Amino acid sequence: MYVGVGDIRKSKGLAKEFHWDGSYELEGIRLAGPLQLDLKVTNAGSRVMVTGPLRATVQLDCSRCSEEVAFPLKVRLEEEFLPAFSEEALTRGKDPLDGVFTFENDKVVLDELLRQEIEAAFPIQALCSEDCRGLCSGCGANLNREECRCSESEGDSRWAALKNWTPGSSKKPKK
Repeated sequence: MYVGVGDIRKSKGLAKEFHWDGSYELEGIRLAGPLQLDLKVTNAGSRVMVTGPLRATVQLDCSRCSEEVAFPLKVRLEEEFLPAFSEEALTRGKDPLDGVFTFENDKVVLDELLRQEIEAAFPIQALCSEDCRGLCSGCGANLNREECRCSESEGDSRWAALKNWTPGSSKKPKK
């Protein structure tokens, strides 16, 4: 997705609006509905500023049970784009951690900005519900939908000698 900026590059301070409300695909992100953008693109002299809200619903996997979760996002975009071969872009762009966005041929490509902003808004731990019981570490059953299939008698036979031992007892476990 891109915004043409040839018309606003003629004079500092010129701006235009860019709206998008529809389906869109971004690498590595599962959108569960339309992507909505209401952006203002402004000529700020040596750069182009892109500002405005982004709204989307993403599909994430629950951190406990791996079920899909629809997670609504609302992000405020505020980013500058430098001309690709300007001195500032070439100087700042040497450090990959600097995060310089560039444009060329009077087109501001938004895909990488959108991907980064959406991923940065993901929750640290996506949960299908606060009381999600997760997966059984033994049999892998989703404890929200079914009972654990592990047998209580199951266990690592190497620890069987300690099964009846209690802390503080003077008896040594029998082999």
